[in-house]
This record gives sequence, structure tokens and C-alpha cells, in this order.
Amino acid sequence: MTTEDDQRIAELLRSVPVPEPRVDLSRAVRDGRRRRQRRRVGGIAALTVLAGVGVVSAVQVGGTASPPAPTPPALAVSPAETGSAAPRPPVTCQASWLPQPIEGSVAVANRVDPTGRHIVGDIGTGQEDGRVVLWTGGRPVVLPSAARHAAAVNASGHVVGTDGDGTGWLYRNGKLRFLATPPGYDAVLVHAVNGRGDIVGTARRSDDSHQAVLWSTDHPEKYRLIGQRGSSATGITEDGTIVGTMGGRPYRWTSQGVAAALAVPDGYPRASVESAQGEWAIGMVPGPRDGGAVQMLPVRWNLTTGAVSLLSFPGASGIAGNGDVLVADGAPLVVAPDGTSRRLPGRPEVRATEAGTYTAEGISDDGLTVVGAVYEKQAYRPLVWRCTR
Repeated sequence: MTTEDDQRIAELLRSVPVPEPRVDLSRAVRDGRRRRQRRRVGGIAALTVLAGVGVVSAVQVGGTASPPAPTPPALAVSPAETGSAAPRPPVTCQASWLPQPIEGSVAVANRVDPTGRHIVGDIGTGQEDGRVVLWTGGRPVVLPSAARHAAAVNASGHVVGTDGDGTGWLYRNGKLRFLATPPGYDAVLVHAVNGRGDIVGTARRSDDSHQAVLWSTDHPEKYRLIGQRGSSATGITEDGTIVGTMGGRPYRWTSQGVAAALAVPDGYPRASVESAQGEWAIGMVPGPRDGGAVQMLPVRWNLTTGAVSLLSFPGASGIAGNGDVLVADGAPLVVAPDGTSRRLPGRPEVRATEAGTYTAEGISDDGLTVVGAVYEKQAYRPLVWRCTR
């Protein structure tokens, strides 16, 4: 789990049964992600927004020297420019506004389902009043007020998340239900849901011990613990493969719960997994120190071959089922497995004044739908990029 998530759950546990705090939890998560982003890019300013599913494990580097960070290559190179014998079909993208069914100066789109049809986000003022919104085919529905901090949406439009007191929830077919918290645990943090209805997350105790959990959209009142004490689950693929960490190392579990460690890039002490789609997963390794902070470097796994590669760009906020990586470098960029990339266009009426004016947090399986937000005039507006080949 991330340092931000650890802090979030710890704060939740400390707050029970104190009435709802005046501090905006979603803003705290956004601020934490902003700090993490700045560590990744080594000082490049970037404004990020709430994204309940992205997770990086807290890493203790100790006194050992960290491996040097890779030198970022020039990313915006097309196949034609490199003389590729088999160029990828050209892709054109267009940014469109998502309608806002309620007022709010902080309106963001966080996640999209694998098909690109369902989009989930939050709208509020940044004062712990955010409402979850589900857009299906562009039409918005505001979820019940008890649903807070959406983490993911699947191809059926089922939304999962974690409310302000550490209770997991499921929105399905117009009804809100709550996920069981395993006995002996004080809170859960829900991360992902797949098309089969498998939901994964992590249960925590007040002493910071934790374990991965699997629920079902059919029976949210039931659960199954995954792995051993100290495990966390941060993603799940359509075939039920679960990814996460155990004992500070990246792991995967089959749908039957059989565990296997994932490889760590040579020269790095450990790694964490953020999310997975198709046969791909992304995560982080601890890089060099930048002042008092550790710069986190993105990695990608091929879950079929087991291969792991250190990615040569500042940060990754999403992975598509085809292996496309959504790069968080202050202006949205999609990088294919072969290294070719495309920069997502902005809206003509928006005047980008700094890196981070546009943010992108979710990508569909084919890499052709990306969701995020634009920050302008002291407000966030939700945005979707639709691309065609």
C-alpha cells in the first residue's frame, strides 16, 4: 500500500467514532499524490486529482545507496520517424467535456472500465462533500451520498470504493451495498473490480497489520482473505489474477489463491504493484533520494512471461490491457509497449499555463479512451479523450 493510503487508513482508524472530520479526505489523497508525483519527476510541478485505485507500497531504503535513475528518452517519436517496418496505425484523439450533473469546483474523472463506456469520478468543493458520479455513454448518474471515494468501475457499470470511515461499498444496478469488513480488522481499502464481479482490497487493523481481501459483487457480505498477514491486493485482471504485495515484495495470486512472487528489476531492493489489466501490470521501485524524499520509478510486468522492465519516464498513472501506459508527466501521454507514444490534445478554449493543467488517471483496455480533468481558473473540470485508429 502507498504511504498516502497508510496515512489515510491510520487517520480513519484514529477518527472512529469521532464525527466526520472537517479535513477533506479526498483533498488529502490528492495532495499526497501530488507530493508523490513531484518526487517522481524530480521537481517538475504537476497537479494531480483523486484516484482511489493507484497504489505504491511504502519503501524503506535504509542506508544503502539506490541505483541511478534511468535517463528519460525522447518519448514523442512516431513509428514513421524511427523508420519502423511495421508502423502502428495512426491514432487521432479528441478531448471532450463530461457533463456535470451537480455543482462543484472539484470535478474529476478518475477511472474508466475496460470497454471505455463507463466512467467514474467525483464532484464537490474539496471540503469532504464530494459526490461520486457514474457516466455511462456520457450520461451522468449521481450515486447515493453514502458512496464516497470511488476506486474502480467494471464493464457492467458496477462501482466500488471506500467511504470516509474505512467501509467498502458496491454500487450495482442502482443500489448501494456495503462490503463485509473481516472480523478482527478495523477498516478496508477497496482498489479494483473486474468483469466477473471479483472485488479486491486490503483490510487493516489499528496496529497497521493488514491482509489482502477478495469479495464478490454477487455476495458483498462474504469475503476471502488472500495471501498471508502483511499482504495487500491492489489490482485484478479479467481472468481473476490478483496483484499486490506481500512482505514488501510484488506478488500475484491466481483466482484460487495460489501465490507467486513477481520479479524485481536488477539492482533494486524491492518493488510494489499499482494495478493490472490484461497480461500487464505496473508499479514502482525506489530510486535515488532527492533531498529527504525517495524518487519512485515506474516499472511494468508482463504477467504472461514474468518479464519486468524499468520504464524510462517519470511516472505512470494507468495501464491498458494492450500494454499501453498512461504517463503522468504533467501533460497526458500514452506510451505503447514498442516505445511509440502519443501526446493527448487539450481543449482549444483552455489556456494551459503550467505542467499539470491536464491530468489523466484512467485508460481503457484498448488504450483509446482516457479520462481525467483539466485545472483552470481555480477549478477542475472532468474530461474524456476518445481516440480512433
